[in-house]
Amino acid sequence: MIAVRFDLTNASARQDIITSLQSGLPTAFTYEIQLIRKRPNWFDEGVAEARLEMICTFNSLTQEYLLNYRRDRRLVRSEVLRDLPTLMKKMTSISEERLFSTGRYRPQKLVVRARASLTQGYLLHVVPWQETTSWKQVRVRSEER
Repeated sequence: MIAVRFDLTNASARQDIITSLQSGLPTAFTYEIQLIRKRPNWFDEGVAEARLEMICTFNSLTQEYLLNYRRDRRLVRSEVLRDLPTLMKKMTSISEERLFSTGRYRPQKLVVRARASLTQGYLLHVVPWQETTSWKQVRVRSEER
């Protein structure tokens, strides 16, 4: 099994995201994660992919944040939080212990790559757009026991 861990840096310092959260609008961070087999002198092969979503809504009456965590469009868990720094930490830190299986592939040939989609809006109130980070990738390391 392949564990995936990463942090999205500087997202918690963005005022537009905090304003969106505190206004009561559902605010989502979407993470696309892919497992790829590297093949020299040929196209890389996609082995598996996952989509992780952190969707938060603020309840102004109770002053609480509802955080829904979905994997591949299925709800995994929901949490109610009262603290904005704790919420931002949970939205920007991903730790999945068993996200992918190596299957029949050797870990030395595999790469995990990820990107995040932060905000979604409309250009000129008509054209939908989404702010997305660039792909970051790291080789899979086998854990020797």
